[in-house]
Amino acid sequence: MTLAAPDRLRGLAWALVAVLVAATYPAITRMGVTQQAMTPLELATLRFLVAGAVLLPVFIPCALRLDRRGWAEAALLAFCQGTPLAALIAAGLVHAPAAHGAALTLGLMPAITLLLGLVAGRRPGRNAALGAVLIAAGAALLAVADAGDGGSALLGYGMFVLAAVMGGIYFVRLRASGFTAAQGAAFVAVLSGLGGLAALAVTGRLPHLAQVAPHALLVQAGFQGLLVGVLTMVALNRAIALLGPAPATVCLSLVPGVAAAIAVPLLGEVPSPEALTAIAAMVAGAVLSTLPSSPPVHGAGYRARLGACAPALRRIRLLLSWRRGMAAG
Repeated sequence: MTLAAPDRLRGLAWALVAVLVAATYPAITRMGVTQQAMTPLELATLRFLVAGAVLLPVFIPCALRLDRRGWAEAALLAFCQGTPLAALIAAGLVHAPAAHGAALTLGLMPAITLLLGLVAGRRPGRNAALGAVLIAAGAALLAVADAGDGGSALLGYGMFVLAAVMGGIYFVRLRASGFTAAQGAAFVAVLSGLGGLAALAVTGRLPHLAQVAPHALLVQAGFQGLLVGVLTMVALNRAIALLGPAPATVCLSLVPGVAAAIAVPLLGEVPSPEALTAIAAMVAGAVLSTLPSSPPVHGAGYRARLGACAPALRRIRLLLSWRRGMAAG
């Protein structure tokens, strides 16, 4: 299905908002877990508690109308895009640089989303497929280039790849769920905030959250809760609704390049030449994937095109027969 120009422009605008906030997220989160003595679970819970409080007016009326199947879908979305995902990324950022976290989570999501689409029977266009291959190659180069950093970095990379798989599932399931952008964000935020709060209570970490420095708590609550938890979720969901899951995730592949630039002044992390090459390959793959291309012709579509060519083929066959007859005469 071809998108109308206004829908495409609106979708790209929402995707740009998500890219700008998401590119800042790894640096601010790494600052929280390495410089502000906050645990990954605390950061994730803080993010969704604030977002859940803001989105509670959207959540309550929708929750009252939801059936059992809808609750199951909401729980899956919250698991794949909520506290478990955020805590996993934050834990990975303890071990690996911010730019690498952005590259291996958001960078890999287009390739994973395309693979999930193939499993569901959807074939991507040529540019989307080539772009996903280039993105995956860049991710592999990034891992190989920094393999010398030791097992700690590789552990972080493994967490980022698992987070990318969870994010890919979320992209595919959100559009199929029937939730609007605001509803999807509300269910993820409220369910994730309550789940994170319960996890902190069970593990005995709830009192520690109250002991974090007020300035650090305010910065993380404002950024994680309002910008990442609310604005990015709504912007991302709108981009998925207007562009589709694969193009939306492709736009987010631009995040690694922006995140690498932001990490330099905030954290003093300057990527190596090999890492820059890998990130550039992933960004190039993202750009390639956004270019329109005809989907591959196969199955019934291929037979239909052959059928349309049949009259012309018959005329060519008659012409060749007439010429052979003239030559024989």
